[in-house]
Amino acid sequence: MKEPFPYRARKYLCQQVTGRRGGSQHRRLDATDWDILLVLDACRADALREVAHWPIETVTSPASCTPEWLGECVSSGVLDAATVVSGNAQYAKVADELGATVERYWERHWNDELSTVLPEPILDRVTEIADAETGPAVGHLQQPHWPYVAKLDGSWRLAYDDLGPWADSDGEIDSLQVAMARGHVDVEAASDAYSAAVWSVWDAIVPYLREWLDAGYTTVVTADHGEIFGRARELRLYEHPCGCHVDPLVEVPWVEFRPQTATDAAESVEGRLKALGYAE
Repeated sequence: MKEPFPYRARKYLCQQVTGRRGGSQHRRLDATDWDILLVLDACRADALREVAHWPIETVTSPASCTPEWLGECVSSGVLDAATVVSGNAQYAKVADELGATVERYWERHWNDELSTVLPEPILDRVTEIADAETGPAVGHLQQPHWPYVAKLDGSWRLAYDDLGPWADSDGEIDSLQVAMARGHVDVEAASDAYSAAVWSVWDAIVPYLREWLDAGYTTVVTADHGEIFGRARELRLYEHPCGCHVDPLVEVPWVEFRPQTATDAAESVEGRLKALGYAE
């Protein structure tokens, strides 16, 4: 099922005007000596900032969809020598070129009921890889990507439960972007479900972040791209069209967690004493 013509025209214009903007994310990854990298799929920086209660920086992704982001990973070599534990099947298309070992968790841990891979198996495996000290570990989580799943009373559930396919006078629709553009998805409800998914995946990773800090690992949390819901500043586009480098799709979170060293602790104590007026 094709997109409505006005929608397709807006998307084409966006791709022509904003495509190939470049980005700071991969340069920063290259410049950071990280042990663990978590990639949240389709996570906007502003959405994470609202729920994390933690300082969230913003970096610019070189892509507005996962295939485009992975292509940039191949070009930049940013994941070279890492072990990537991925819930996203797009890695199958670039596994031979990526320069990383890819563990296909979309095959081993697919949840049929929720139509996704939940974060905990990936996070557990990332911990094992980091503990083995065989090189950098990357966890590419599916959340908060569609289908939007969230935790309620300790259990993962669909936060928006109409997963399609959707019926239309022109035929069956199995694309979320087309379904949103044609009005078959309640966009406001889907946006709320997305926010719940962002909160839930952050809540899921926090205990691991604590564990990794205690183990002395430097961890970076970021995203491949964002998500949009048809608002005016999003050019009335939906989901995450490739090549549409509008800010809500390419401005992604950057959170860096570094273990405190003995030197850091000593400097912190000295600084606090000075702040209280205790001169040397």
